[in-house]
Amino acid sequence: MHWDAGVHGAATPMSFGFRNPFKKLSKQMTRHLAAASPSRAVHGLPIAVDFGVGSLKVLQVTSEATLPLVAAACLETPADLWTNHTKRLEFQLEALPKLIRHGGFKGKRAVCAIPSWSVVCKHLQFPKHDGVEVEDLVAAAVPVQLQCDPSAVVYRYFEVEGAKTGGKTEVAVIATPREVVDRLMRGLMQAKLEPVGMHTEFSALLRAFDAVRRREGDQLVATLYLDIGASSTSVLIAHGPAMAFARVIGVGGVHFDAAVMKQLKCGEEEARQARMTAGRAVSVAMREASPVAAGAPLGGHIGEERRGEERTMPGFSAEFMSQPLAGFNPEGVDLSEPLEMLTDEVSMCLRYHAAQFPEMKVERAVFVGGEARSLGLCQRVAQALKVSAQMADPLARVGRTGGEPALGIDMKQAQPGWCVPLGLCLSPTDL
Repeated sequence: MHWDAGVHGAATPMSFGFRNPFKKLSKQMTRHLAAASPSRAVHGLPIAVDFGVGSLKVLQVTSEATLPLVAAACLETPADLWTNHTKRLEFQLEALPKLIRHGGFKGKRAVCAIPSWSVVCKHLQFPKHDGVEVEDLVAAAVPVQLQCDPSAVVYRYFEVEGAKTGGKTEVAVIATPREVVDRLMRGLMQAKLEPVGMHTEFSALLRAFDAVRRREGDQLVATLYLDIGASSTSVLIAHGPAMAFARVIGVGGVHFDAAVMKQLKCGEEEARQARMTAGRAVSVAMREASPVAAGAPLGGHIGEERRGEERTMPGFSAEFMSQPLAGFNPEGVDLSEPLEMLTDEVSMCLRYHAAQFPEMKVERAVFVGGEARSLGLCQRVAQALKVSAQMADPLARVGRTGGEPALGIDMKQAQPGWCVPLGLCLSPTDL
């Protein structure tokens, strides 16, 4: 994948990292990061920061191999800021220094995610021309496709391998406003952190599941990852560790809450509480808090059969449709409209993938994100998509004794909304 500073900058091959495109910050960042280099060996993995709509999440583990927890902290977003991206980000950036200071985190190196609400995903196809690089084709197409000044955006792209496109090259472009990246960089530095990586939520999400894609043939398995958040849903289809499709759908928890508010004539907090209570929490197979359990491999595929018995891996729920159907909407409330909007959009994504890869049908799905805590919602989405599905709690991989700092988070409960922070911890630091 590549980050490029608009079409005027040369695209530089990178793994999943972020290269600062802001000339005015370059010298300052160079000095800032140079001073940070000694801390890398001392404190291991960096502090991961996720600016989500429902909450600000910060996570740190000390070793990629064993994943023992250093600290975790979560700050819930006030309900009145959920739909105001600018004010919410300012609120989170203002709160970040205090969260870092009192959260028990070690060192200053930090990596963050580009929030999905600021991201646009486009799948493009280009005729193959001898002597013309894909990066040049993408650079020429971005301002046209996004209808914007090329200097106003930064973008990342990845080539989709193996797609049946009639001899064309399939490319997925993930773009975000330059001002958003600029604000995140400045915010981290103002919190006295040393930015060493910036990634899309898609790449971070996929990194969080590296441990379940260790077997030969995983690249032949198509998995749908649904990150259902507060204001949007990220759709990622991967072939083993490789991305094949990415899109952000503008339907999330706030849209279901709005329907509840309208029909029950209640406030946001009351509507959300009523909906989540009706949906019933998803339970997962958890690990006990133990330093020995830290980073223990999850092994094979979700729901894999072992020795003739169905085995539910730690951190995963039982298959949704194998469980009794849970409630979904509060009494007297009809949530069919936002549900249909969500499932129709995801179904379109699956149809697009099926056209590109007719021999790789998506037959399984992994649900994550804060809204995945509602069993009723997950069951109805899985039912509409006709796929085998489970919810995943990424923190089940994280080793802990129970004494580590954990502000604003109950580590005993399933936490499907923490896939991006964990994936960030495991992502390259190549800023």
